[in-house]
Amino acid sequence: MAKYTPISIVVEGPRGGLKLLTFTDLRCPDRLLTNRSTLIPSGSEIKEIGVGTKYRELYKKKYDL
Repeated sequence: MAKYTPISIVVEGPRGGLKLLTFTDLRCPDRLLTNRSTLIPSGSEIKEIGVGTKYRELYKKKYDL
């Protein structure tokens, strides 16, 4: 599996909990944004998405994760 630029997303689950997910095996975030995506939990809503290494730490600090 190839390593690409990290894609970090903050998702809100169906019960309201926030999760930070980071993907390094995707070239672009298009597969995460589709309605039929199986990469994020079903029923979740994407709050923020960022492409790059700095976004993981930024979202951890911003959402206190």
